[in-house]
Amino acid sequence: MQAESGSQVSPSGWFEGRCHVYPARVYYEDTDAAGIVYYANYLKFAERARTELMRCLGTEHRSLMRDAGIAFAVRSCNAEYLLPARLDDPIIVRTRIRELRGASLRAVQTVARRESDGAEKVLVELVIRLVCMDGELKPARLPGVVRAALGDLVEGQ
Repeated sequence: MQAESGSQVSPSGWFEGRCHVYPARVYYEDTDAAGIVYYANYLKFAERARTELMRCLGTEHRSLMRDAGIAFAVRSCNAEYLLPARLDDPIIVRTRIRELRGASLRAVQTVARRESDGAEKVLVELVIRLVCMDGELKPARLPGVVRAALGDLVEGQ
C-alpha cells in the first residue's frame, strides 16, 4: 500500500489531500454462495472507513459518546452498484466530505478494487448523510473538535 508522499500509512488508512483512503480485503464472510460481495456488505466497508477516518482525525466514536454525549447515525444513503467485488479482492474505500452543517454532514464514498497493475476500478458509489445525535436521539450540533477536524476535509472550500 502506498500513501501520498509524506502521509502516514496505518491500518486506519491515510489521507490523499482531503480524501481519506481505507484499504480492506474481501473475506469469505463478506460474500454470497457465488463468492461475490453481498450488496449490504458494502455499507459495512463504508462504515468501517468512516470510523477509521474519525480515528485518523483523533476523534474516536467511543470518546465522543463518553465525553460529548453524541453519536452519529445514517440519515440517508444512496448506493450505485457498478461492478462486483469477489472473494480475496483487495479493495479501497475513499471518503470525501462534501458538506458540513450544524448537526449533519454529507460524505461521498467509493469502493474500488485494486487491480494487479495498481489501477482502481470503482465498484460502488455511496452518498451518505450522517446526523449527530445526543443521548436522547435528538439532533445535536457537531462538537467543535469534530467540526474543526472535518472542516479541513470539506471539498470545494
